[in-house]
Amino acid sequence: MNLDLSEMDRAMLDADGPLLILGGPGSGKTTLALVKAGRHVAELAPGQEILFLSFSRAAVRQVLLRCKDVLPPASRRLISVRTYHAFCLDLLRAHGRLLSGSTPRILFPGPERLRKASFDGDWTIERGRLATEEGVYVFDLFAETAASLLSRARCVRSLVSDKYPIVILDEFQDTNDAQWRLVQRLAEGSRVISLADPDQRIFDYDSSVDPNRLDHLRDHLHPNEFDFGSANHRSPDSGVLAFGDAVLRNRPLPETQDVRVMYYYQSGFESLVHAVVIWLLSQLRSAGCDSPTVAVLCRANSFVSVLSTILDEEHTYNGTTLRSVDHHVLWDAELTAAAALVVASILEWPAGGARAAVSETLEAIACFYDNKNAQSPSKSALEAAARFRRARAAVECGERTRVAAVKDLSDAYSRVRFVGDPPSDWMRARAMLASISGLSDIHTNVRFLRLFRAGDEIGSWLADQWLNTGRYRDARNIVRRALDMRQVMDVHSEPSGVNLMTLHKSKGKEFDGVVLVEGAYRSKFFDDVRESPPYDASRRLLRVGITRARRRAVLVRPRGALRLTAAS
Repeated sequence: MNLDLSEMDRAMLDADGPLLILGGPGSGKTTLALVKAGRHVAELAPGQEILFLSFSRAAVRQVLLRCKDVLPPASRRLISVRTYHAFCLDLLRAHGRLLSGSTPRILFPGPERLRKASFDGDWTIERGRLATEEGVYVFDLFAETAASLLSRARCVRSLVSDKYPIVILDEFQDTNDAQWRLVQRLAEGSRVISLADPDQRIFDYDSSVDPNRLDHLRDHLHPNEFDFGSANHRSPDSGVLAFGDAVLRNRPLPETQDVRVMYYYQSGFESLVHAVVIWLLSQLRSAGCDSPTVAVLCRANSFVSVLSTILDEEHTYNGTTLRSVDHHVLWDAELTAAAALVVASILEWPAGGARAAVSETLEAIACFYDNKNAQSPSKSALEAAARFRRARAAVECGERTRVAAVKDLSDAYSRVRFVGDPPSDWMRARAMLASISGLSDIHTNVRFLRLFRAGDEIGSWLADQWLNTGRYRDARNIVRRALDMRQVMDVHSEPSGVNLMTLHKSKGKEFDGVVLVEGAYRSKFFDDVRESPPYDASRRLLRVGITRARRRAVLVRPRGALRLTAAS
């Protein structure tokens, strides 16, 4: 890749010591950091690598793609691109015994959430006890524990710095307190290059993400600093970044055809959202994108579900019938997995008698509500889990129960017939949930299985079992294993088609087009409950969403919504 380097670019590439590289979306700071890493590859001793740390698998994927653009294969092999969690996990597994005297064990988010929900006491204290006394570590303690390990074990710190003499840190403005302590330990033996955009600091709700983190870095490492400002290489020929910056700064909006703002009356909300997504796909194809990617973004998880339902259904817009739009949903992985296991338990029905089959499905339903309560504690979820477990006990004893779902499940059991085609059998089992009393929540969540893009693995393994046994006897284990593998291995897959997610989850991703949707009564762009005008945090979040677009963005807003800027 031939780069047209400016004088500042060359100065940064030639600079020694710790560096702080500032710049907005698409300013080229990641590309330049990788070019600089490529220049240092020749200096590495055998066994050494350059470590590139980021926060999410999506960001890691973007960095890996950028590596292919700017570095030859030999150089790429010597740059290790990892998330903080993955790096810390490997460190704990290799050397965690030095902290507790026992082989480290990992409590993954799903099981941790369940244990936390059932724990009667202060979970913060308990998870600390698990780490120090039992060598059991939860995800949220990975960075803190890794920092403690590097601080207390000089030999481990020396091994890490020998392995990674240069460490590049992505999105440094979002570094939390534990990660900052980890960085300080890494900086004792490795050269640190930090990339940051202060205007993309969107985790204000996390008290451990200090808004003054860049000042901490300056005071501690005294880095050479390079500010690439609002240079735009992601969408250089569009007005997307200028529009996003105007929203951020609360300044007059620029005239541009690349960003449109459309307003709706409540009665026309669903058809307008549907029409905008189809229109944007068409516009991108006309502009030369053969396989365009589009993100549909909003602020609230619950609103993502509403948008997914809209795209799943047919609507009429200006007399034209709009067909459903296939899409992926970035949703709560644990809750979706729990819902998928309910469907998998139905696939297992023909392998056992009615009483045992319905009993196992009732337990899977109770586990779903356990997960829901652990995710967001509520009396209703807690009561639902207890209700379905009482129903299971009654079924096992042959007793009557007032839970309507039991009769519905028993009736469904008598009708169910599977044919050995996993996709159609899965849809048949999933459809049953829609007609069973009280299970609409599970049916809604299981539709988001597209999140995992695990259909190939699940379908292949289920097909093998049907061929071998004529049944889906082990469906739950197959589904659980496939989803676990997909969550771990989904780093390298590139987003395709239409993708739904929250604005926070869009960070680190890029799409050809973006649709930002504001609700009339919820998922508003400006959080006027927690913020006061001019809503600085909301503006940073909006700017992140807008600038995910490489080519075009559309904002869909209710009539009467707060103005995007004071001058608009």
